[in-house]
Amino acid sequence: MKRSAWLLLGFLWSTTLLFAADKPTNMTGTICDKSCVTKVSGVNTCDPGCTTKSGTAVFVGNKGKVMQIENQDMATPHMGKPVKMKATPSEAQRENTLRIIELTEQGP
Repeated sequence: MKRSAWLLLGFLWSTTLLFAADKPTNMTGTICDKSCVTKVSGVNTCDPGCTTKSGTAVFVGNKGKVMQIENQDMATPHMGKPVKMKATPSEAQRENTLRIIELTEQGP
């Protein structure tokens, strides 16, 4: 009986973690061309003087974390602009890639 209870408890705990991992997260930062990401004082930022807007779009968070974007079609119109977005980790590479659900530009 105790073993069954522990197994059930373990199963419920693991499914809770599984579903919690895919919960959308609100994020703020800049959509940037991958070649325009620079380090300023040890923090990744999007170079505002960079005019390249034809490459791969990445998300540079306000704290400097750079993440790949799975759905490029949603991101490319906003390159070089500060944004607020709701995203989930991509199924392909959970640690480094985002899938954008909702995206809005922020004022200057």
